[in-house]
Amino acid sequence: MEAQYFEKEARTENPMIKTLMIAGIIFLFVLIIYTVFAIQNTSKATQYIGSSTGENTINVSEVGTVYSVPDVALVTFTTMTDATTINAALTNNREKTNRIIDFLKRQNIAVADMKTVDFNIYPQYEWQTKGVDLTVYPLGKRVIVGYEAVESVEITMRDNNEIGRNIQGSLEAGASQVSGLTFIISNEEALKKQARELAIANAQAKATEIAKNLKVGLGDPVSFTESYYSPVYNSKGVATSGTGSNFQIVVGENKIEVTVNVSYEIK
Repeated sequence: MEAQYFEKEARTENPMIKTLMIAGIIFLFVLIIYTVFAIQNTSKATQYIGSSTGENTINVSEVGTVYSVPDVALVTFTTMTDATTINAALTNNREKTNRIIDFLKRQNIAVADMKTVDFNIYPQYEWQTKGVDLTVYPLGKRVIVGYEAVESVEITMRDNNEIGRNIQGSLEAGASQVSGLTFIISNEEALKKQARELAIANAQAKATEIAKNLKVGLGDPVSFTESYYSPVYNSKGVATSGTGSNFQIVVGENKIEVTVNVSYEIK
């Protein structure tokens, strides 16, 4: 028994085992401290996500505006035809549409600038009492008496001087309605760039003036955002129909507007 006790005691007091135990305790203690500080730092970082950096800044918002005459017009020509049969409605209406397209081709409008945007066949109904069993249909019977074919073609016109003539000629060729006259600018991106440059120059000047009044130095920009506005002037909702007249179209100007928001660091 004494030999066994001595052997157990010797194993317990082994210097290597004691060293490993102490190292393990120290490692565990350091790990706990590191974890606590990591949680605190993460909490602080989370608290400030999306918030201000706390730096002193001068924030300005300015607008740059450019005006330009549109060089492209979009307009929609619509043909409508009533007939007693679907085939007759389709055939007669297609003849009208073809006459319009042929006329526009003679005005040097490319086929690529023509696009069908609407096509429908509508049944036409009437309430009839003649020849109807009124014991079954006391108020009469709703029956199909014909069909209406409708087709709309959107045309892109690249010569503003020819818009009125093209509208008049299309009505004379068979268009039942002209609608959606819209003016756009083909090089709008270049004008947008000019407007942005003006807005940034205005923002820089304003920030410089504010810094001067505050008697502080103006540093580099630290943030930038922009918004873009370009209203498209059109006559959507207003339709022209008839046999044609001497149209004079006033194009006017479109406005290209860019708003910038810039924050400058205060030195």
